[in-house]
Amino acid sequence: MKQFSVSIDAQYVALTPDTEMINGKLCHLHKVQQTMKNHYHQLPQFVIITAPTGTGKSYAFPFPVLHAKLNPKPFDENSVRGLIVLPTNALIEELTNSFTCTYPQLNIRKLNAKVLDEAEKTGIGRWEEALNIALQADLLITNPDIINYAMHGGYYAIGNYKKQGSTNFGAFLEKFQYIIFDEYHLYNEAQIANLLTIVKLNNLIFDAENKKMKFFFVSATPEPKLKTIFEQENYTYQEIIEEITNEPHNARAIHGVLETTFVYTPDVTELIESYLPQISEQLANNNKVLIILDRLRDVQELANRFTRLFPNHTIYQSTGYINKNENHNQKIAQAHLILATNKAEVGVNYDVEYCIMQPGKFYQNFVQRFGRVARGNKDGKVIVAINKNTDFNKLENLFKPTATINYYSFLEKVNQVLQPKSFYAEQIPCYWGEYLWCIVNNMRTYQDYNVFKYIDRRIKETNTLEGKLAARYMLFNDINNTIRKMIQSVEGVETPRGYMLNDYEKLQKYAPRVYQWYNWWKNYTKTYFTFRGGSLTVQIYDTTTQTELDYSLEWILQHREILSRTIIQKEPYPIERYEIGDFIDQNKDLQYTVNTIPDVGIKGNNYLSYKDKFELPLIWSKAIERIYDKVSKTDADTELYQLQMELLNKLEWLKTTFSLARLNITEINTENRFL
Repeated sequence: MKQFSVSIDAQYVALTPDTEMINGKLCHLHKVQQTMKNHYHQLPQFVIITAPTGTGKSYAFPFPVLHAKLNPKPFDENSVRGLIVLPTNALIEELTNSFTCTYPQLNIRKLNAKVLDEAEKTGIGRWEEALNIALQADLLITNPDIINYAMHGGYYAIGNYKKQGSTNFGAFLEKFQYIIFDEYHLYNEAQIANLLTIVKLNNLIFDAENKKMKFFFVSATPEPKLKTIFEQENYTYQEIIEEITNEPHNARAIHGVLETTFVYTPDVTELIESYLPQISEQLANNNKVLIILDRLRDVQELANRFTRLFPNHTIYQSTGYINKNENHNQKIAQAHLILATNKAEVGVNYDVEYCIMQPGKFYQNFVQRFGRVARGNKDGKVIVAINKNTDFNKLENLFKPTATINYYSFLEKVNQVLQPKSFYAEQIPCYWGEYLWCIVNNMRTYQDYNVFKYIDRRIKETNTLEGKLAARYMLFNDINNTIRKMIQSVEGVETPRGYMLNDYEKLQKYAPRVYQWYNWWKNYTKTYFTFRGGSLTVQIYDTTTQTELDYSLEWILQHREILSRTIIQKEPYPIERYEIGDFIDQNKDLQYTVNTIPDVGIKGNNYLSYKDKFELPLIWSKAIERIYDKVSKTDADTELYQLQMELLNKLEWLKTTFSLARLNITEINTENRFL
């Protein structure tokens, strides 16, 4: 195998004269920490923080709260409280434990599904518990999934609750003065728009200047076009970049010398086999080994092999394929060999000095994975598997005259070869308009009517609806109103305010076409309740690892043998349990049944193949075209004909944002005998 090596200098973060007690020690603060401690009140509403992995940026997050508690003013108890939004539960656990130990004078609380499950709360009770936890916390740590669900009124929608305005999402927001979106590089355009919708809501709900929240976007790999969005919206922002140096004077080590070897190999398994002697040597010296691969299947197969090769060592798979009650961080601490997927990119400390890794799909993936190794003042060794010969040759030419290089020069060269993830800032206003309309409509449908009227008035007062955002908001409103007109044209069917429907069965019986449109739109807008997009999840019992977990049915059907299938529950919603065995050749012969592509009179519209999932804008256009052809052959003099034609012309615009997040899969079919 072709390979070359380069040595990366040790990296340090510059220290300031300011100090603070961290983990029981008096520590000099870094620039980000110093700014958050001493200049929080002078910061604008939006702040972008860029700091490499290992600089300790997260320790800065509590400083505004801590400073307010240590320097109280009359009548302002709890005047500053913070909300930290993290992308994974593992990171929530790690940061909660770390902050609880480091800042005992603060009430650190976490909020995720596990916490609400343990409280044995259901329906609206989960939201009431979330508000109660938020009220107690000086610093609340949660995930974007719960924020999004609450923002869209999901807890009200479960049981059609009609609650007073004091229990809406604004009651949650008003408890905090700042929000930190950590590791925001992990989010796509739609998800960034989702987070930014919180900004819109905050500015709509609270019109007083002193009620406006501060928003911090934090990452080691910043997205430059985020600044473009702020500028387009006339948001005042400040960028804080942590000062990194190669000089140890007045600085703290982030990582030691990193010996990095790039290897060309189309087969990462073959590469790992060739490095088995080094892996064995590391384990014999009581050093941990981290291997980061792109595919979950590769991790699981490698884990099976390593279990046989290293029976006296603990092997842990750091992936999403775990029981939700498993203590991820504890397992990592106890493991000798850690096999990870892209879950390794989200800040968890693996405490390793030796790593074999695939670079990931994009440059951003590489930077995050690379930053997991040799944190602190330790030296490390990284082997990077490059599977494209052209990429390897380019890297080799760029590094050829170099034996030693500093960290940023190293990344600059890698960036020239590994493709950065594209970010389409122009799409953000479209997503913004969709999210905002869904939230406002859910307020009207599920919450107190006065809340909706207030927000509707504030939207007009603040000129929130402008440009692409306004166009998308009005598109959704027009689609909604057109379908409502269809329902109103059906004699004897009630349509109260919002989008509740009392005579659901009557509509289905007397106006099946209208019912199909209503049902499609209800399913389509329901997808906005989920932050990451939905997938069909089932209960799994993995006989190879003897593990119980919930996981994607699609992945199971593609990669594992199905031993049995049991229906655990039918009402109020179905629950299936699959017993799975060994690996099979990857099965892509799957057919998906979805309910978010209109299938009005065209039953085949709601069936997709595996390939179709990667061509969704085209699939959408063809589906609309088939319905158009069918409707055009009906009686043109009817009101239903006119309304359907009007609606179909509007629906064509949705193809630009119709993505996997909008694809609600209700069933997956394959040739397996159990299905």
